[in-house]
Amino acid sequence: MKQTIRERREELERKIFFHPHATLSNNSKGRLNPEPPDPVRTVFERDGQRILYSLSFRRMRHKTQVFLLPENDHIATRMEHALYVASISMTVARALGLNTDLVNAIALGHDLGHAPFGHEGEKALNEVVKRYGFSFEHELHSLRTVDYLAKLIGKEKAGLNLTFEVRDGIVSHYGETAEPLVEPDTGKDPASLYETRRGRDRPATLEGCIVRVVDRVAYLGRDLEDALRAHLITEDDIPKIVKDTLGTTNGKIIGALVEDMIEGNIKHPKAVGFSDSINKAVRTLYEFNYERVYLNPRVKRYSENAHRILKLLFHRLYEHLDKGKETEDPKPNVFTQLDYFVRYTECEQDAEPAQVVLDFISGMTDNYAVRCFEELYIPKGIR
Repeated sequence: MKQTIRERREELERKIFFHPHATLSNNSKGRLNPEPPDPVRTVFERDGQRILYSLSFRRMRHKTQVFLLPENDHIATRMEHALYVASISMTVARALGLNTDLVNAIALGHDLGHAPFGHEGEKALNEVVKRYGFSFEHELHSLRTVDYLAKLIGKEKAGLNLTFEVRDGIVSHYGETAEPLVEPDTGKDPASLYETRRGRDRPATLEGCIVRVVDRVAYLGRDLEDALRAHLITEDDIPKIVKDTLGTTNGKIIGALVEDMIEGNIKHPKAVGFSDSINKAVRTLYEFNYERVYLNPRVKRYSENAHRILKLLFHRLYEHLDKGKETEDPKPNVFTQLDYFVRYTECEQDAEPAQVVLDFISGMTDNYAVRCFEELYIPKGIR
Protein backbone atom coordinates (compact mmCIF):
# COMPACT_ATOMS: atom_id res chain seq x y z
CA MET A 1 0.00 0.00 0.00
CA LYS A 2 1.30 3.45 -0.94
CA GLN A 3 2.43 5.60 1.99
CA THR A 4 0.55 8.81 2.71
CA ILE A 5 2.48 12.07 2.92
CA ARG A 6 1.95 12.03 6.68
CA GLU A 7 3.38 8.52 7.00
CA ARG A 8 6.48 9.55 5.03
CA ARG A 9 6.88 12.54 7.31
CA GLU A 10 6.53 10.37 10.40
CA GLU A 11 9.23 8.10 9.05
CA LEU A 12 11.44 11.12 8.45
CA GLU A 13 10.86 12.27 12.05
CA ARG A 14 12.83 9.28 13.30
CA LYS A 15 15.88 10.70 11.55
CA ILE A 16 15.31 14.41 12.18
CA PHE A 17 14.24 14.20 15.83
CA PHE A 18 17.41 12.49 16.98
CA HIS A 19 17.20 13.43 20.67
CA PRO A 20 16.87 10.26 22.83
CA HIS A 21 13.81 11.75 24.57
CA ALA A 22 12.10 13.27 21.53
CA THR A 23 8.33 12.78 21.20
CA LEU A 24 7.47 11.21 17.84
CA SER A 25 4.11 12.10 16.33
CA ASN A 26 3.06 8.50 15.76
CA ASN A 27 3.71 7.74 19.45
CA SER A 28 1.10 10.23 20.65
CA LYS A 29 -1.28 9.00 23.35
CA GLY A 30 -4.14 10.31 21.23
CA ARG A 31 -7.04 12.73 21.39
CA LEU A 32 -10.01 13.06 23.73
CA ASN A 33 -12.20 11.81 20.90
CA PRO A 34 -10.51 9.53 18.34
CA GLU A 35 -10.64 10.74 14.75
CA PRO A 36 -9.13 9.64 11.41
CA PRO A 37 -5.53 10.80 10.83
CA ASP A 38 -4.83 13.60 8.37
CA PRO A 39 -3.29 12.39 5.10
CA VAL A 40 -0.70 15.20 5.07
CA ARG A 41 -0.15 16.68 8.54
CA THR A 42 1.25 15.02 11.65
CA VAL A 43 -0.99 15.08 14.73
CA PHE A 44 1.02 17.87 16.40
CA GLU A 45 1.17 20.02 13.27
CA ARG A 46 -2.59 19.60 12.97
CA ASP A 47 -3.01 20.69 16.60
CA GLY A 48 -0.89 23.80 16.07
CA GLN A 49 -2.97 24.85 13.10
CA ARG A 50 -6.24 24.23 14.94
CA ILE A 51 -5.05 26.60 17.64
CA LEU A 52 -3.74 29.16 15.14
CA TYR A 53 -7.07 29.29 13.26
CA SER A 54 -9.28 29.37 16.36
CA LEU A 55 -11.26 32.45 17.36
CA SER A 56 -9.66 32.28 20.83
CA PHE A 57 -6.22 32.78 19.29
CA ARG A 58 -7.46 35.73 17.23
CA ARG A 59 -8.67 37.50 20.35
CA MET A 60 -5.24 37.35 21.96
CA ARG A 61 -4.04 40.21 19.77
CA HIS A 62 -6.21 42.53 21.90
CA LYS A 63 -5.34 41.02 25.27
CA THR A 64 -2.80 42.67 27.55
CA GLN A 65 0.56 41.17 28.35
CA VAL A 66 1.60 43.62 31.13
CA PHE A 67 0.60 47.17 30.21
CA LEU A 68 -3.15 47.62 30.14
CA LEU A 69 -4.79 49.16 27.05
CA PRO A 70 -1.49 50.52 25.71
CA GLU A 71 -1.64 53.40 23.24
CA ASN A 72 1.87 52.57 22.04
CA ASP A 73 1.56 50.04 19.18
CA HIS A 74 4.97 48.57 20.00
CA ILE A 75 3.98 47.35 23.48
CA ALA A 76 3.62 43.54 23.61
CA THR A 77 0.22 41.82 23.49
CA ARG A 78 -0.73 38.29 24.54
CA MET A 79 -0.69 37.09 20.91
CA GLU A 80 2.83 38.44 20.36
CA HIS A 81 3.96 36.70 23.51
CA ALA A 82 2.56 33.36 22.28
CA LEU A 83 4.30 33.81 18.93
CA TYR A 84 7.59 34.68 20.66
CA VAL A 85 7.35 31.60 22.88
CA ALA A 86 6.68 29.47 19.80
CA SER A 87 9.60 30.93 17.87
CA ILE A 88 12.11 30.60 20.70
CA SER A 89 10.89 27.12 21.67
CA MET A 90 11.30 25.88 18.11
CA THR A 91 14.84 27.26 18.00
CA VAL A 92 15.73 25.29 21.12
CA ALA A 93 13.90 22.13 19.99
CA ARG A 94 15.45 22.24 16.51
CA ALA A 95 18.97 22.60 17.93
CA LEU A 96 18.42 19.62 20.24
CA GLY A 97 16.66 17.34 17.75
CA LEU A 98 13.26 17.49 19.48
CA ASN A 99 9.76 17.76 17.99
CA THR A 100 9.32 21.31 16.68
CA ASP A 101 5.65 20.78 15.74
CA LEU A 102 4.86 19.78 19.32
CA VAL A 103 6.57 22.76 20.95
CA ASN A 104 4.93 25.09 18.43
CA ALA A 105 1.44 23.79 19.22
CA ILE A 106 1.96 23.98 22.99
CA ALA A 107 3.41 27.48 22.76
CA LEU A 108 0.62 28.84 20.55
CA GLY A 109 -2.03 27.47 22.92
CA HIS A 110 -0.45 27.99 26.32
CA ASP A 111 -2.20 31.30 27.07
CA LEU A 112 -5.51 30.82 25.23
CA GLY A 113 -7.38 30.85 28.55
CA HIS A 114 -5.85 34.07 29.84
CA ALA A 115 -8.24 36.72 31.12
CA PRO A 116 -8.37 40.28 29.80
CA PHE A 117 -5.95 42.71 31.50
CA GLY A 118 -3.20 40.12 31.90
CA HIS A 119 -2.30 38.65 35.27
CA GLU A 120 -4.23 41.39 37.05
CA GLY A 121 -7.38 40.19 35.31
CA GLU A 122 -6.57 36.65 36.37
CA LYS A 123 -6.21 37.75 40.00
CA ALA A 124 -9.49 39.66 39.87
CA LEU A 125 -11.46 36.72 38.47
CA ASN A 126 -9.85 34.33 40.93
CA GLU A 127 -10.92 36.54 43.83
CA VAL A 128 -14.50 36.88 42.64
CA VAL A 129 -15.14 33.17 41.94
CA LYS A 130 -13.81 31.95 45.29
CA ARG A 131 -17.22 32.55 46.85
CA TYR A 132 -18.66 30.04 44.40
CA GLY A 133 -16.27 27.31 45.45
CA PHE A 134 -13.67 27.28 42.72
CA SER A 135 -10.61 29.13 41.47
CA PHE A 136 -9.37 30.65 38.23
CA GLU A 137 -5.89 29.77 36.98
CA HIS A 138 -5.13 30.59 33.37
CA GLU A 139 -3.23 27.32 32.84
CA LEU A 140 -6.26 25.20 33.73
CA HIS A 141 -8.56 27.56 31.89
CA SER A 142 -6.38 27.31 28.78
CA LEU A 143 -6.98 23.55 28.93
CA ARG A 144 -10.72 24.12 29.37
CA THR A 145 -10.62 26.54 26.43
CA VAL A 146 -9.04 24.10 23.98
CA ASP A 147 -11.24 21.24 25.21
CA TYR A 148 -14.65 22.93 25.37
CA LEU A 149 -14.70 26.63 24.46
CA ALA A 150 -12.44 27.43 21.50
CA LYS A 151 -14.10 27.41 18.09
CA LEU A 152 -12.62 27.00 14.65
CA ILE A 153 -13.79 29.51 12.09
CA GLY A 154 -16.74 28.06 10.19
CA LYS A 155 -17.36 25.27 12.73
CA GLU A 156 -20.45 25.17 14.93
CA LYS A 157 -19.14 22.83 17.62
CA ALA A 158 -16.68 24.21 20.18
CA GLY A 159 -13.56 22.38 21.30
CA LEU A 160 -10.38 21.62 19.33
CA ASN A 161 -9.95 17.94 20.30
CA LEU A 162 -6.17 18.16 20.68
CA THR A 163 -3.69 15.41 21.49
CA PHE A 164 -2.74 14.56 25.07
CA GLU A 165 0.82 15.86 24.63
CA VAL A 166 -0.32 19.32 23.52
CA ARG A 167 -3.06 19.53 26.16
CA ASP A 168 -0.58 18.45 28.83
CA GLY A 169 2.00 21.02 27.73
CA ILE A 170 -0.62 23.77 27.83
CA VAL A 171 -1.91 22.99 31.34
CA SER A 172 1.60 22.39 32.75
CA HIS A 173 3.32 25.46 31.29
CA TYR A 174 3.49 27.56 34.49
CA GLY A 175 6.95 29.13 34.28
CA GLU A 176 7.07 31.54 37.19
CA THR A 177 9.15 29.28 39.41
CA ALA A 178 12.75 29.31 40.61
CA GLU A 179 13.47 25.82 39.30
CA PRO A 180 16.77 25.85 37.39
CA LEU A 181 15.96 22.60 35.56
CA VAL A 182 12.67 20.98 34.53
CA GLU A 183 12.51 17.23 33.92
CA PRO A 184 9.40 15.68 32.33
CA ASP A 185 7.02 13.49 34.28
CA THR A 186 6.70 10.74 31.69
CA GLY A 187 4.30 8.64 33.78
CA LYS A 188 1.42 11.14 33.84
CA ASP A 189 -2.11 9.82 33.52
CA PRO A 190 -3.96 11.44 30.57
CA ALA A 191 -7.18 11.31 32.62
CA SER A 192 -5.72 13.48 35.41
CA LEU A 193 -4.91 16.69 33.50
CA TYR A 194 -7.64 18.68 35.25
CA GLU A 195 -5.96 17.88 38.57
CA THR A 196 -2.81 19.71 37.46
CA ARG A 197 -1.56 22.33 39.90
CA ARG A 198 0.65 25.21 38.82
CA GLY A 199 4.28 24.97 39.81
CA ARG A 200 3.86 21.44 41.18
CA ASP A 201 3.09 19.24 38.18
CA ARG A 202 5.63 19.00 35.38
CA PRO A 203 4.92 18.43 31.66
CA ALA A 204 4.92 14.86 30.38
CA THR A 205 7.31 15.60 27.49
CA LEU A 206 10.67 17.29 27.16
CA GLU A 207 9.08 19.52 24.52
CA GLY A 208 6.53 20.67 27.11
CA CYS A 209 9.38 21.43 29.50
CA ILE A 210 11.02 23.62 26.87
CA VAL A 211 7.86 25.74 26.53
CA ARG A 212 7.60 26.01 30.32
CA VAL A 213 11.12 27.44 30.57
CA VAL A 214 10.88 29.55 27.41
CA ASP A 215 7.72 31.22 28.74
CA ARG A 216 10.07 33.04 31.13
CA VAL A 217 12.66 33.66 28.42
CA ALA A 218 10.08 35.33 26.19
CA TYR A 219 8.57 37.75 28.69
CA LEU A 220 11.43 38.81 30.97
CA GLY A 221 13.46 40.64 28.36
CA ARG A 222 10.42 41.94 26.50
CA ASP A 223 8.82 43.32 29.67
CA LEU A 224 12.11 45.03 30.51
CA GLU A 225 12.28 46.51 27.02
CA ASP A 226 8.65 47.68 27.22
CA ALA A 227 9.34 49.29 30.60
CA LEU A 228 12.29 51.19 29.10
CA ARG A 229 10.13 52.27 26.16
CA ALA A 230 7.36 53.42 28.54
CA HIS A 231 9.96 55.36 30.62
CA LEU A 232 9.13 53.41 33.77
CA ILE A 233 12.85 52.71 34.27
CA THR A 234 16.18 53.72 32.78
CA GLU A 235 19.05 51.48 31.67
CA ASP A 236 21.03 52.65 34.70
CA ASP A 237 18.39 51.05 36.95
CA ILE A 238 19.01 47.53 35.62
CA PRO A 239 20.97 45.37 38.11
CA LYS A 240 24.66 44.82 37.32
CA ILE A 241 24.40 41.02 37.30
CA VAL A 242 21.70 41.25 34.63
CA LYS A 243 23.74 43.65 32.49
CA ASP A 244 26.93 41.60 32.79
CA THR A 245 25.39 38.13 32.41
CA LEU A 246 22.38 38.61 30.14
CA GLY A 247 22.57 42.08 28.60
CA THR A 248 20.10 44.95 28.51
CA THR A 249 18.16 44.32 25.29
CA ASN A 250 15.54 41.69 24.64
CA GLY A 251 17.59 40.19 21.81
CA LYS A 252 20.74 39.77 23.90
CA ILE A 253 18.80 38.38 26.86
CA ILE A 254 17.01 35.81 24.68
CA GLY A 255 20.30 34.87 23.00
CA ALA A 256 22.08 34.28 26.30
CA LEU A 257 19.22 32.21 27.76
CA VAL A 258 18.65 30.10 24.64
CA GLU A 259 22.34 29.25 24.29
CA ASP A 260 22.52 28.29 27.95
CA MET A 261 19.40 26.08 27.65
CA ILE A 262 20.78 24.23 24.63
CA GLU A 263 24.23 23.69 26.15
CA GLY A 264 22.66 22.56 29.41
CA ASN A 265 20.49 19.90 27.79
CA ILE A 266 23.46 18.53 25.85
CA LYS A 267 25.11 17.91 29.25
CA HIS A 268 21.86 16.77 30.96
CA PRO A 269 19.63 15.24 28.22
CA LYS A 270 16.70 14.46 30.55
CA ALA A 271 16.00 18.07 31.56
CA VAL A 272 15.99 21.67 30.30
CA GLY A 273 16.76 24.85 32.18
CA PHE A 274 19.57 27.19 33.13
CA SER A 275 23.03 26.91 34.62
CA ASP A 276 23.50 28.25 38.16
CA SER A 277 25.04 31.57 37.08
CA ILE A 278 22.40 32.23 34.42
CA ASN A 279 19.58 31.18 36.75
CA LYS A 280 20.80 33.63 39.39
CA ALA A 281 20.69 36.45 36.83
CA VAL A 282 17.23 35.32 35.67
CA ARG A 283 15.89 35.40 39.24
CA THR A 284 17.40 38.85 39.74
CA LEU A 285 15.78 40.11 36.54
CA TYR A 286 12.41 38.62 37.53
CA GLU A 287 12.56 40.27 40.97
CA PHE A 288 13.62 43.58 39.40
CA ASN A 289 10.76 43.47 36.88
CA TYR A 290 8.29 42.55 39.59
CA GLU A 291 9.27 45.40 41.88
CA ARG A 292 10.05 48.15 39.38
CA VAL A 293 7.72 47.29 36.51
CA TYR A 294 4.74 45.13 37.53
CA LEU A 295 4.28 47.01 40.83
CA ASN A 296 5.14 50.41 39.37
CA PRO A 297 2.55 52.98 40.59
CA ARG A 298 1.66 53.90 36.99
CA VAL A 299 0.98 50.26 36.14
CA LYS A 300 -0.70 49.58 39.49
CA ARG A 301 -3.18 52.41 39.02
CA TYR A 302 -4.50 50.81 35.84
CA SER A 303 -4.43 47.38 37.50
CA GLU A 304 -6.80 48.55 40.23
CA ASN A 305 -9.22 49.80 37.58
CA ALA A 306 -9.02 46.44 35.81
CA HIS A 307 -9.91 44.65 39.05
CA ARG A 308 -12.99 46.81 39.52
CA ILE A 309 -14.14 46.42 35.91
CA LEU A 310 -13.95 42.62 35.90
CA LYS A 311 -15.50 42.17 39.34
CA LEU A 312 -18.41 44.45 38.53
CA LEU A 313 -18.88 42.76 35.16
CA PHE A 314 -18.99 39.38 36.85
CA HIS A 315 -21.57 40.47 39.43
CA ARG A 316 -23.82 42.08 36.79
CA LEU A 317 -23.74 39.11 34.41
CA TYR A 318 -24.16 36.59 37.21
CA GLU A 319 -27.17 38.49 38.51
CA HIS A 320 -28.67 38.53 35.02
CA LEU A 321 -28.13 34.80 34.57
CA ASP A 322 -29.13 33.80 38.09
CA LYS A 323 -32.41 35.72 38.05
CA GLY A 324 -33.23 34.85 34.46
CA LYS A 325 -33.93 38.46 33.54
CA GLU A 326 -34.99 39.39 30.07
CA THR A 327 -32.79 41.73 28.07
CA GLU A 328 -33.43 45.24 29.27
CA ASP A 329 -34.97 47.90 27.03
CA PRO A 330 -35.38 45.67 23.94
CA LYS A 331 -35.23 47.44 20.58
CA PRO A 332 -35.77 45.95 17.12
CA ASN A 333 -32.53 44.92 15.38
CA VAL A 334 -30.39 46.31 18.21
CA PHE A 335 -28.31 43.83 20.20
CA THR A 336 -26.92 44.72 23.60
CA GLN A 337 -24.07 43.00 25.43
CA LEU A 338 -26.66 41.16 27.51
CA ASP A 339 -28.20 39.84 24.29
CA TYR A 340 -24.84 38.44 23.27
CA PHE A 341 -24.35 37.01 26.74
CA VAL A 342 -27.72 35.25 26.60
CA ARG A 343 -26.77 33.77 23.23
CA TYR A 344 -23.48 32.59 24.72
CA THR A 345 -25.18 30.90 27.69
CA GLU A 346 -27.20 28.77 25.29
CA CYS A 347 -23.93 27.04 24.32
CA GLU A 348 -23.09 26.14 27.93
CA GLN A 349 -26.34 24.81 29.34
CA ASP A 350 -24.63 22.11 31.43
CA ALA A 351 -22.22 24.43 33.25
CA GLU A 352 -22.76 26.13 36.63
CA PRO A 353 -23.90 29.78 36.31
CA ALA A 354 -20.66 31.11 37.83
CA GLN A 355 -18.63 28.99 35.40
CA VAL A 356 -20.62 30.31 32.44
CA VAL A 357 -19.99 33.91 33.48
CA LEU A 358 -16.32 33.17 34.10
CA ASP A 359 -15.95 31.57 30.66
CA PHE A 360 -17.63 34.54 28.99
CA ILE A 361 -15.52 37.19 30.73
CA SER A 362 -12.21 35.33 30.44
CA GLY A 363 -12.69 35.16 26.67
CA MET A 364 -13.04 38.94 26.38
CA THR A 365 -10.39 41.23 24.98
CA ASP A 366 -9.37 44.26 27.04
CA ASN A 367 -11.34 46.66 24.86
CA TYR A 368 -14.44 44.47 24.79
CA ALA A 369 -14.42 44.21 28.59
CA VAL A 370 -14.32 48.02 28.83
CA ARG A 371 -17.12 48.32 26.26
CA CYS A 372 -19.31 45.85 28.16
CA PHE A 373 -18.64 47.65 31.42
CA GLU A 374 -19.59 51.01 29.90
CA GLU A 375 -22.84 49.66 28.48
CA LEU A 376 -23.87 47.92 31.70
CA TYR A 377 -22.80 50.56 34.22
CA ILE A 378 -22.43 53.98 32.57
CA PRO A 379 -25.80 55.79 32.27
CA LYS A 380 -26.81 56.81 28.74
CA GLY A 381 -28.84 59.89 27.90
CA ILE A 382 -32.40 59.48 26.60
CA ARG A 383 -32.65 59.58 22.82
